[in-house]
Amino acid sequence: MNDQQLPASVPDDARPPVWCRLCGQPLTGRGSRRTGLGPSCDAKLHPARPDIRPRRHDVDQDPLPGL
Repeated sequence: MNDQQLPASVPDDARPPVWCRLCGQPLTGRGSRRTGLGPSCDAKLHPARPDIRPRRHDVDQDPLPGL
């Protein structure tokens, strides 16, 4: 196939179809077409990192002396 990239001004319907590498669905978004994965398949392969920061909570404290 031709290795030349189409300019960004070409409408989506004129571009060759790109299929998801995992599920085979047609890709329409620019980022999805670039990576070769749809949003749901990308989330399956690259899940979000868990939030490991400590949870904040209010603590009852005695007032500081002198205030």
